[in-house]
Amino acid sequence: MFKGSDLLIAALENEGVERIFGIPGEENLDIVESIRKSSIQLILTRHEQAAAFMAATYGRLTGKPGVCITTLGPGALNLSTGAAYALLGAMPMIMLTGQKGILSSRQARFQVVDIVAAMKPLTKLSRQIVSPLMIPTLVREAFRVAGEERPGPVHLEVPEDIAAEECAKVALVPPHPVELPLASGRLRISPNSCCEHEYPTSRRRWVRVLCRAAPSSIWARRPYPNAIMCTRRSSAPT
Repeated sequence: MFKGSDLLIAALENEGVERIFGIPGEENLDIVESIRKSSIQLILTRHEQAAAFMAATYGRLTGKPGVCITTLGPGALNLSTGAAYALLGAMPMIMLTGQKGILSSRQARFQVVDIVAAMKPLTKLSRQIVSPLMIPTLVREAFRVAGEERPGPVHLEVPEDIAAEECAKVALVPPHPVELPLASGRLRISPNSCCEHEYPTSRRRWVRVLCRAAPSSIWARRPYPNAIMCTRRSSAPT
């Protein structure tokens, strides 16, 4: 039996996700079970805020969106500080939150908070998944928005009845990664050129532009230690 949660995890695997940080709960048990059967590692945390900070830092260090998961209501709201941290620091992150069933609700409005609306000021995109057939498209859109300039957090709400709903194996959307400068690696600057290094093509372009720029035009959105070294060795003020 293939469920919406299985399709969600398959879409995350399609994006290259290797680990998810978070805390299991009643509303995301189907997703947790799908993670157990997948190649993705679930890293348990003591608090939802810690999961958000871990996912944000993972995104900052790797350049790939970090993923965290929580339940509904108070658990989801605990992500707000981590979301603000990722938004201000330009760190790509995907937040998955659970929710009571939207097709039917046995517990009325118990702990039902409009997390989608609450996350909009703190994220680049906040959406609710209302059908399993939407999952491949929304996951691809979430990773695209989180990774493109300026990187930041994206929120997806997954109601428990949507995660548990049986569905067909829908074709996944192939990822098209965005080239961005990363924080890892070592920069080797020679006297003749400040672009002699082992970085990817995107970073080589970035360093060339930085080193040829007028001193007054150099402005970094994110903390790039190598940018400081490059500008110092090229006699540009930092």
